[in-house]
Amino acid sequence: MMPFEAIAVFASASDSAASIMTGSMKSWRAGMCWWTFALAALCGCVSPSKPVVRIAISVDWEGRDLAPSNLHAYAAFRAAHPSVPLTQFLNAAYFTKRDADSANVREHMLRVIKPHDELGMHIHPWQSLVEASGVEFRTTPTIWGEQHPMRRGKIDSGHEGSVESYTSSEFQAIVAHAKEILAANGFDLGTSFRAGAWLAGPNVRRAIRGEGFLVDTSAPDPMWLDEIDAYALPGMIREVWPGVNQHTQPFTIETSEGSLLEMPDTGALADYITADEMVAHIGAVVDRLDGSDRFAHLGFHQETAARYLPRVTEAVRRIKELHGERVRFETLCESASHVQ
Repeated sequence: MMPFEAIAVFASASDSAASIMTGSMKSWRAGMCWWTFALAALCGCVSPSKPVVRIAISVDWEGRDLAPSNLHAYAAFRAAHPSVPLTQFLNAAYFTKRDADSANVREHMLRVIKPHDELGMHIHPWQSLVEASGVEFRTTPTIWGEQHPMRRGKIDSGHEGSVESYTSSEFQAIVAHAKEILAANGFDLGTSFRAGAWLAGPNVRRAIRGEGFLVDTSAPDPMWLDEIDAYALPGMIREVWPGVNQHTQPFTIETSEGSLLEMPDTGALADYITADEMVAHIGAVVDRLDGSDRFAHLGFHQETAARYLPRVTEAVRRIKELHGERVRFETLCESASHVQ
């Protein structure tokens, strides 16, 4: 069986391919990501003779702020692991905030994005972004529960809103406008997506597939979120992703707009998982290697990088020392191209 419903995906994405081939050179990275995925789907991927654990490390850009302390935190990771790419899930809400300076925002973001990184999309339903997309902003439900109403920020609100509370057509309008904003500022996205708070239910899945995203990585194991189990979010995640745990491997989701490859966020994000837990998690995945590759995921938030990125830096060092050639750090796009 060919990986990820290859023929259907290739046919439904043909318009995107034509656009990539006729676009400007600045679309090279997005185009290469698409072609890596599509060609792998059509031709199949030849895995190394010995199976490996393919690890993607992602960054959620929440859309709140670009504090210098968090941006500076990237330096230690890059110095320790210069060849390890990051999958950067970018948020257009930095550009829609009141009095946002687009040139300044762009400069800050580019400071920590490297040529070997992948660019995907991340959306929390910030009021400025939602309304700029021509969609009515919602204040309920929130990911914290009915007892915790949405906070009204001085500059923007909506981070804790549920993306799944918007209809498919509404969310697609938000995604489409976010793509336009990022493209206008020089950020040419690939085909990967992560939903705010991991809540990529049916509405979100249909919307992102309709906008040309082929890979989602919003399915975590809520076990990692035990620190916030008193709030609504872990239960909401369980409803959206029943049965997903840290050992779940990639699977296909069917939407009315076509197939979507789900690459589970097996290790959640560093705010909720320690370096020791990251190392133990990858070790458990390595122990499950048999005749084919396995896939794992680690990550952190841009907005809390100063506090939590050191956990990832330390974990990657130890994972390399413990497992050597049995693990491979790569972008999510590259990992997806090896799913059989």
